[in-house]
Amino acid sequence: MAKTKRRDAAARGTKLDPEREVKARPAQGMSRKEVQLAEKRAARKAARRARGLDACEQRTAQIFTVVEVVLVLVPIAMIAYVWLVSGGSLSTLQAALQSDPMVTIAFISAVVQPVVAWQLRFVAKRYRAGDGGFTAANLIGFVCGELLLQNPVGIVGCGLLLWRVWRKLDGQLSEWAEERQATGMLLDVIGAVLIIVVGALCAFSTWRVMMAG
Repeated sequence: MAKTKRRDAAARGTKLDPEREVKARPAQGMSRKEVQLAEKRAARKAARRARGLDACEQRTAQIFTVVEVVLVLVPIAMIAYVWLVSGGSLSTLQAALQSDPMVTIAFISAVVQPVVAWQLRFVAKRYRAGDGGFTAANLIGFVCGELLLQNPVGIVGCGLLLWRVWRKLDGQLSEWAEERQATGMLLDVIGAVLIIVVGALCAFSTWRVMMAG
């Protein structure tokens, strides 16, 4: 009995004490106010994840899947159209791509769409997990990229998703920006940035062709 009391007394206040209270220490370089704001953001994010998706958000998640499938079909439709216009000849198709710069640009724009669909798959997973800010930021980048690519299907699909996500955003975009900072934001949207770069090259090439013509 005496040994038990001495053991309990020795453990009191240490990690072995079951009644020990662990207080969270402020992160190094952060003020108390910043720590409190970070804790509130984490609590709101945890509450959103625990709540799950409502009926409107579930429909949005389903629309993600539809848009992904449609974007994957874009290059197939493009190749089929050029194939039919060229008379079903492979040599004629290759000649059209080599001789007409606008056809080549349109082909590149179509081929990029499955890449956008692949990235949307990851964005949709984060959306279902309650990361609305991450989702909105990437969709904004995809819409900008699709505008530069001049792809109507991608513009409508990504624009529709952005509109539906934006309606239920409730300040999550600013929370994401405050939490991730500049470097983290860039890493989160790097896929959308690459689409914008390809779109900018296509837009510049289109402008050059129109100026030369």
